[in-house]
Amino acid sequence: MNYLIPGLLLLFSCVFGYADQRNQPNLKVTKSSPQTLAATTTSTSADELTNAPAEKVNDPFERINRSTFRLNDSLTIHVAKPVARTYEHLVPHKVRTAVSNFFYNLDFPVRFANDVLQGRIKRSGQEVSMFIINTTAGIAGFIRVSDHVPTLVDVPPEDFGLTLARWGFSPGPYMVVPVLGPSTIRDSVGLGGDFALNPLNWYQLGVFAHNYIPTWANYTLGGARVISGLPGGVRTYEQMKETAIDPYIAVRNAYLSHRAAQLQK
Repeated sequence: MNYLIPGLLLLFSCVFGYADQRNQPNLKVTKSSPQTLAATTTSTSADELTNAPAEKVNDPFERINRSTFRLNDSLTIHVAKPVARTYEHLVPHKVRTAVSNFFYNLDFPVRFANDVLQGRIKRSGQEVSMFIINTTAGIAGFIRVSDHVPTLVDVPPEDFGLTLARWGFSPGPYMVVPVLGPSTIRDSVGLGGDFALNPLNWYQLGVFAHNYIPTWANYTLGGARVISGLPGGVRTYEQMKETAIDPYIAVRNAYLSHRAAQLQK
């Protein structure tokens, strides 16, 4: 019971993307198209993507997925969105950015480990450089100093789902996970792998013999991690839904396109 709440908080931190990497396609706002969905290598508008006929995808659990999607949609609208708005109202933008940067920096072990597992030596070195620079010059990662270093700008983040893909594992059926959102069998296994690869999670779950962080600090850290990711996640989700004839298909296509684009980096 002592580890239940921090464990749940760490799990829920994946709701709107593991470090804002997995579930959020890149959205660009332009004058000609209020919402343009850019899955890295494409520039398809939101209207074109969300209103296009559904492509044939591996979605044998569609009926169950749609029910779960409605549950997640309700949670997003009635729980996540109010919390996100309150957070944005109470916390200045610069502070929110600093907090997001801090948690991104904490996830360095996951990105580094997956680079190593994929044999990407150069990229793993870039991750180490980013971590050192942001932790020192960036004051524990609150400032992304690495964004001003040409060789470290826009280093694609890796996760275990992408590692499995590069090892040759197929994505498997599309699925909507309660609370966590869109995924595939491979990416769901990947989430577990990412969790296991992060030593900070071992510490917060009490795997180590000695726990030097008080329980209240664990709760606070987990809660802050969840809340810091809500504004961006909710905003992205609403933009994908806004012009969609079928929001389920819109989110599904956006997620699968985003993951496919990540594999091309």
